[in-house]
Amino acid sequence: MIKDIYKLIKSFFVSNKSYLLLGIILIVGFGSLYRLGISHGKSMAKQEYIALEAQQAMDTLSQLIESTKQLTKTANDASYSLSQQIAERKLYDEQSTQALQDALNKTANDRNHCVFDDSVLQFIDSARANAAQATTHGFTSTTDGTMRITRKTTK
Repeated sequence: MIKDIYKLIKSFFVSNKSYLLLGIILIVGFGSLYRLGISHGKSMAKQEYIALEAQQAMDTLSQLIESTKQLTKTANDASYSLSQQIAERKLYDEQSTQALQDALNKTANDRNHCVFDDSVLQFIDSARANAAQATTHGFTSTTDGTMRITRKTTK
């Protein structure tokens, strides 16, 4: 009986040798294709992940550039406002100096005897009060109502 089974198996393999070889080749081929497909899928997933990371980096850089543009605009606006305040202060200083010179020229003869006109003394008192206010509270701009702060520089 065992001999019969052996003969049957042997005759099956001998007569179907080409089919058996074809089956083995197909199994090995499909296994290779399966592994190739897995490898290709992993490679595609890595590429998609790298592309996503690159896009996120580009978005972050774009946001950084945009915020830098906003900061630059803010700094330019502040610089423009400051230059306007400086020009306004210079004009005010020139007007004050001219008014003081006019008042002093008006009473030049009286000052020979150290006599000052009441308007000069009032102007000097007003200038003293303005200087005291400026050193303690700053100057108020007449263009936009912002405070101009004066600071002493230490050396």
